[in-house]
Parts: sequence; C-alpha cells; structure tokens
Amino acid sequence: MPDVRVALVTLILAASSPFALPASFATAAAKNPTPAQIQNAVASAERSRSLWATVHICDTKRFLNTIGVRGQMPALGFSSSMFMNLQIEFFNKTKKQFLPIPKASMKIPLGKVTTGLQQGGATFAFKRHTGLLSATIQFEWVRGGKVLGSTTRRTTGGHKGADFGDPPHFSAPQCRIR
Repeated sequence: MPDVRVALVTLILAASSPFALPASFATAAAKNPTPAQIQNAVASAERSRSLWATVHICDTKRFLNTIGVRGQMPALGFSSSMFMNLQIEFFNKTKKQFLPIPKASMKIPLGKVTTGLQQGGATFAFKRHTGLLSATIQFEWVRGGKVLGSTTRRTTGGHKGADFGDPPHFSAPQCRIR
C-alpha cells in the first residue's frame, strides 16, 4: 500500500453557472422546502451531468509525484450545506482492483449554498513509483444537521469545466505516479 508523503489541500470554491431549476421552485422552496421538494431536488442533483469527480493534476513538473482530484456538485435550489468526501485509491495488481489509501482521504466543505455549481478539490503527494491512482468522491447535501442525500462518483475524464488543472482544463480518470 502506498504511503502518503504530504497532503496539500487546494480547497478552492468556484460558483459556476446556476443549476437549472424552475424559478417557481426556487422561490417557493427557498425558505422551507417540503419533503417532496427536497426529494425531487436531491434526485435531480444526483442525476445531473454537472455532478462529477475528476483527476485534474497528475505528476507534472509543477506538481511532481502528486495527484489532484476535483469535484463539482449542484446546489438544490434551497439552502443546504454541501460536502465532498474524497478518497484516493491505488490499483492493487494482485487483487486487480482499486483499494482505498487510508491516510489519503479528506472531507471538503463547500459551504451553505442555495443555487449554482460548486467545485472543490485537494492534492496529495506520494513517493515516486507509487503506481496507478484513482479516486472516489461521496457528495452530500445537509440541512439542519440532517443528510438530505448523498451519492458517490469515481473519477472520470473529459470535464472541460474542471478548474485549476495542470495543465489548464486537464481532466482524467486516473493518474500514474512514476
């Protein structure tokens, strides 16, 4: 199992284009959404193409032996706190599967948000020759201390909106630390 040498957090929030909800829903649900409105908003967010996880930094000259993972999640149209639980995984050749690296995880608060898309991420440095890495992010929406919904995504590539990549707009499903 790889050892994490340093965990550098790059928690940078970015409010992007608003998550598309009907105006009447956002207005009516802004203060006290009904259980049905909460259920519909969470289901919509969980299915959204705007919900993703990606590797946006992978062992570059600027970030040697480092993986950077970034995620994006939509707000629900009413006030809720949003969190990303990020977990780095390494490919175990014997078991032929990705396994979590216990010391390479982090809970990232994205704030209390009503509308829009929020991004956050972290970077993790490893020793040379660590091998193939990937990540999963569990996304959570919380209101009044209660988890309204959560869903998990494995890192995928092709997310042109991934901020702060190296090189800019880099987005991949995995990273090999050589």
